Amino acid sequence: MNVSYETGMKFIAENHAGQKIPVEPGPALGGSGRTPNPIDYLLASLGSCAGIKVLLDLEHRGARPDSLNVTIAGTRRETPPLVFEKLHLTFVLTGPVDHAIVEEAIHDTMTLNCPVAVMLGKAVELTWEHRIE
Repeated sequence: MNVSYETGMKFIAENHAGQKIPVEPGPALGGSGRTPNPIDYLLASLGSCAGIKVLLDLEHRGARPDSLNVTIAGTRRETPPLVFEKLHLTFVLTGPVDHAIVEEAIHDTMTLNCPVAVMLGKAVELTWEHRIE
């Protein structure tokens, strides 16, 4: 990953395949408010990695939900460094999937298969739950 300053407070991150990701701080730190900030990308990485790995695990087990949504809530320290102290993921699935299979797939994802979740789990209290609707 290469990160280059562009203009104002905007940076462009470019991966090995040449795909570009705009990054800015929030408006309080001089960003435009039109581009995700680094914390947004961190949470997006966690949620998308977990979602991808859960879907792959479920498919491997012969189950495929009609939909999957991952919501992340967290609490951060009130004084610097403003790091997350807790992150909680809620997985909401629809379709013909078995509760026990989903529970096992999510546990394996969060503790073994999603590198983003495993790394963050070493730094923050990471919890999760799921609902099948």
